[in-house]
Amino acid sequence: MRMKTWTKNNQNGFTAMELLIAILVFLIVAAVSTPFMLGAIQDYRLRGAAWQGAGDLRLARQKSVSSGRPYKLTFNNNSAGSNPNSYIVERQEVGGNWTMDPANRIYLQQPGTPTHVMIDSTSTPGGGVINFAASGMVSTAGTIKLIDGRGKRYNVIINFVGRVNVTKS
Repeated sequence: MRMKTWTKNNQNGFTAMELLIAILVFLIVAAVSTPFMLGAIQDYRLRGAAWQGAGDLRLARQKSVSSGRPYKLTFNNNSAGSNPNSYIVERQEVGGNWTMDPANRIYLQQPGTPTHVMIDSTSTPGGGVINFAASGMVSTAGTIKLIDGRGKRYNVIINFVGRVNVTKS
């Protein structure tokens, strides 16, 4: 009886050199695509902050009309002494006091992060306060300008009848 010896001519797997080349190609692709990804993230955050602010303005207007009570949004731009780069939504109670609605201050990202968004210090109308009367009209129309670390801008525009629009500038 004759014994067969098996040899494996077609070996499966990768050599160390093949793995090294694959990792190197992956690292090159990642290095080239990173700046594009950061730009996309910055665009997303800026657009998202503009739409969040516009949504909160629209919601305050709708709540003022439905509840019959005035609402206001107070914006602190990026150069404000306290709570910079934030805004707060408040409603007027029956006794005349203002109460936060919702209960927390809304902050945009803090400056210094790679993809920060700020409220431009030149843009807050009327001392940074937008008042919605019970009718939904505003006493101070204006534009809130948002800016990112690259200088790109979005504008949140409020007209006298309380309509809110977002534009890219």
